[in-house]
Amino acid sequence: MTDKTFFSADEWRALSEAPLYVTLAVLAVAEHGPVSVVKEAAASAKLLAVPGDRGPANELVAAIAHDAQSHDARHDAKEHRGTSPEQAVDEAIAQLAPATAALAKVPLEEAIEVRAWLLDLAHAVAEAAKGTNPNEQATIDRIRVALGGPSAAD
Repeated sequence: MTDKTFFSADEWRALSEAPLYVTLAVLAVAEHGPVSVVKEAAASAKLLAVPGDRGPANELVAAIAHDAQSHDARHDAKEHRGTSPEQAVDEAIAQLAPATAALAKVPLEEAIEVRAWLLDLAHAVAEAAKGTNPNEQATIDRIRVALGGPSAAD
């Protein structure tokens, strides 16, 4: 099983920030008011606190989730917020590239589970308030492709 020691410091930082960038990208296009923001943030926090059964990647996902909850990771993610929703999404998705590269180094079964967890996180945030709107779904599709998955047309 892969753990934190398998990665360089930069790779680990990219992996531990990935959940925050996923959350940020979906939040940026959500149609919400203050109550919805709280629900969406809570959905993200819940999946970080309890990532669920991720098969061969249980330990890796748990470690990523733990570090994603740290102050440093949240602070680093805040530095990359764009001025418009589109820019915020573009920047957040661009920040997933180093995490995707790091995942390419781990056994395929683990990489698949980490990617699935990150997509589950995106779906949970989108569904939390009023269901997934078309902009959120388009963003989730972009996240899937950024993480190395197929596009919606594939």
